[in-house]
Amino acid sequence: MKKLLAPAVLFALIFVSALNVVLQRDNSRSLFIELQGLRKEKDDLDREWGQLLLEQGTWGAHGRVEDIARNKLDMTVPRQEQIIRVRL
Repeated sequence: MKKLLAPAVLFALIFVSALNVVLQRDNSRSLFIELQGLRKEKDDLDREWGQLLLEQGTWGAHGRVEDIARNKLDMTVPRQEQIIRVRL
């Protein structure tokens, strides 16, 4: 009886250990796939951020602002005599 008990316990321990290795490897693969997805999302967001910065620079360019002020809002640069300086 004792001769059969030791190999059976060893076999059970080896089986549980092998099953644990398989489960850990599957978990590792799942986490790696999630990591790859998050990296892709980060790259997409970085690209979008760069495009938004370029767009912001374009919309805020001095020439464009001046053109809108002159053409759409009928604004002009004041003459020297129209400028009043205020001292505090």
